[in-house]
Amino acid sequence: MAGRDVVSDTLPSTLILGKSNSYGLTRDAEILQAAIAEAGGQAGYATIKQRSWWQRLLRIKRAKRIVHLERAFPGWFGAASDETFLVPNQERFPRRQIGRLRHVDRVLAKTRHGEAVFSALGVPTSYLGFSSPDRLLPDVPKDFGRFFHLAGGSTLKGTEDVLDLWRKHPEWPELVLVQKADNAPGGVPANVRLMSGYLDDEALKHLQNACGVHLCPSRSEGWGHHLLEGLSVGALVVTTDAPPMNEHVDPTCGVLVPYGRSEPRHLGTNFYVDPTGLEAAIERIMAMPDAEKRALGLAARKRYEAIDAGFRQRVGDLLV
Repeated sequence: MAGRDVVSDTLPSTLILGKSNSYGLTRDAEILQAAIAEAGGQAGYATIKQRSWWQRLLRIKRAKRIVHLERAFPGWFGAASDETFLVPNQERFPRRQIGRLRHVDRVLAKTRHGEAVFSALGVPTSYLGFSSPDRLLPDVPKDFGRFFHLAGGSTLKGTEDVLDLWRKHPEWPELVLVQKADNAPGGVPANVRLMSGYLDDEALKHLQNACGVHLCPSRSEGWGHHLLEGLSVGALVVTTDAPPMNEHVDPTCGVLVPYGRSEPRHLGTNFYVDPTGLEAAIERIMAMPDAEKRALGLAARKRYEAIDAGFRQRVGDLLV
């Protein structure tokens, strides 16, 4: 798990640096750290506030490479003996911090969309890709008549659009909504089961596998763990037809919904799904034969495996 190496007196060849938020950023560090180790490298992890602890080691020996996650942190510039990398989330990288990129030797982009964004700024950029945890429980029966939406702690998952449609259609089947209590609405339609209290990981994984249709109409993503987790369990994933969401899901393995409008968000873009298009997509899925939905689910699983394998190969090429 990310964070364990910071109590060691051994300086790894690669030091992953980021904020610990117990959500996506922590998960990103864990995934990258494990992939480097799997490829035969050594990786440690530090939070941005632990610079003074690491300075005692860095005076003796500097880490070969430092990998900044999401943003570039000035307090750590110069801490690498060879290379400083940045693995950014473009929709969370402020324009006011573009000047920090001159301290970065290379951007390692999670998506082709991110690669294009940072290449356009003149920064040396390589495509790394990324991955998400494999959530598959093969023994859990999948019901393609059940709908699932994992909002978590994010406000960019299109949750309001989904709830508006379920409110408009009381005849629709139950939607399972998992959302952090601080962000959860005060009330939901009768055909929505809101789960906003404590939900242990095994219970969440069971829901992800049992519900055959995952609604993921994201407005923006740095990567998109909930999308990849949906693919990993072989669900029919519905998402916004905009980058980088449509890099993960295409018509061969899921359902894409057009966006109605867009607006800048830092170096990225928010794409707002078209409500009429989302409504039509859900109605089409409800009318779709189970065999077709299962075929899309099988293709989704294969898509996940290909994305994951490509990421692990590139970690070995770029970071080991």
